[in-house]
Formats: sequence, C-alpha cells, structure tokens
Amino acid sequence: MPFHQRLLGLLCIIMSTAMMTPAAASEQTALRLGIMPFNSPLALVKTHRPLTEHLEKSLGRKVAVFTSTDYFTHVNALLAGDFDLAITGPHFAAIASQRGMKPLFRYSAELNPVLVVTRESSLRKPSDLRGKTVAIPSRLSVTAISGIKWLQDNGLKLDRDYRAVEYHSHGAAVAAVTGGQADAAFSADSALRQMPEDIQAQLRLQPTDARTPHVTTLAHSRLGEAEIARVRAALQAFPGTPAGRNFFADTGYLGYQPVSAADLERLQAFVDITLRMMR
Repeated sequence: MPFHQRLLGLLCIIMSTAMMTPAAASEQTALRLGIMPFNSPLALVKTHRPLTEHLEKSLGRKVAVFTSTDYFTHVNALLAGDFDLAITGPHFAAIASQRGMKPLFRYSAELNPVLVVTRESSLRKPSDLRGKTVAIPSRLSVTAISGIKWLQDNGLKLDRDYRAVEYHSHGAAVAAVTGGQADAAFSADSALRQMPEDIQAQLRLQPTDARTPHVTTLAHSRLGEAEIARVRAALQAFPGTPAGRNFFADTGYLGYQPVSAADLERLQAFVDITLRMMR
C-alpha cells in the first residue's frame, strides 16, 4: 500500500519555524518522525520542537513529524515501516525491533505509572477503587497495561472489582478525572509534567510500584548505517545543549540511555500482552 494511503487518519505536523524552499520541503528529503500519541498534538508539538530543531540542524534535513488519533493507528504505521525515526512506547519498540527498526536510546527515567485523582478525592489505596471507574490511556499503552497489572497484583480484577474506560491519550484520561467522568486515571508521571499547570494543580498523584523502561527512540534500518550513526550522534549530543538541558528538565526524562538486550528481554511480558490486544 502506498505511503500516503497508510497514513490516512494520521495528523501530520511539520515542526519547523524556518521558511522552507521547495527543494527543502520535498517529501524525499524530509525525515519522517512518528511520535506515539501519548498527549495532545499541541502538547507533542510544544514538547518536541527543541529536539526536532536540533535534529534538523545536526543532520541538515527537514523533519516531518507525524502523530495519530490513537495507538492502534500509530503502531500499525510504525510496524508498516512508515517512519524513518520514531519516538514510541518501549513495548512497541521491542516489537518494531523485529520489523526493521533499530532501537537507539530510551529515556533515562523509568516509566512510572501513577494513579491520578482529584485533590479532594478520598481514594488513597488500591482497595479504595473497588466499584469505581478508572480512566486509562489506550489499552495498548504500557501505562495502562502496567496499571491494570498493578491492580491485579493488589487483588482487584478488571470488570469484576472496577471498570476501566479507555481514552485516546494520557491527557484525555486525566481530563475524565477532572471532569468527573472517572474516579481515577492511570498516567505516566512524565506525561503529567507536560500538561497545563492549571490541570496539574487539580490533581493528587498516588505512586505505584509498576515500572518499565521508558519511551524509546528508533531509526529504520533503510536509512543505512552511516545515516543511523549520524542520527545516534545527534541524539547523544542533544542533552548537552541548552535546549536539550531544558527539554530533559521540563519533561523529567533525565537524559538518554542506550537500549540494552536486558531492556528488550524485560519488556517481553508486555509485548505478549500487547500482541494479544492488537489481535
């Protein structure tokens, strides 16, 4: 299927403020970067602009950024090879590593799902969620999978002891709590840091002990070893730049770590669940 047909339903955002000549704007010269829709498109644009501007400057190529309306669309495009670069969930990265994508770095911080409630809520421990409604980002998100497993480990079974309602992003799941449609939500702590301050001010966070490797950056093998090496070097240099230091401070990602075989092995249990849900 042609590239443009596979990307129907994707929201394309070109994150460059520079004026582009017709040659520079060519689809053939732009690197296609796919970002998992863990937040709203506007939040993703704001958060990743320093990174894409750094990549454009370092690589001498435009970066066209694609996000999507849901996780299913994103992961299907990822596995179809629609992206030259990708910033995606660790479980998706583990699957994509077997489909031509090369994991380069993961964020140094571990992905830590937290239970989000309003400041006025009386919910303080897993058992308090019995009979309640929990908002989750896409059921394919590692945050949702980890959160459901955490409740299961604490004696609460999905659809028996509580109800889970799926939303298209972390931000939408949290909005269900502030809007009164859900009693609690699971979200990644790093995604919460990227939400507006007035939303954060309404929330109380309950930590969990469910941790996984964090969001991962990959490059497609079709770029070739030389270009992948340039991408790797550009990413490795980013945390040392002023923009990079601000990026990692603002997001709480802390920095980059190379993706190890141990990381991929640790994710295998999540991969198996994800593949079952995708079917």
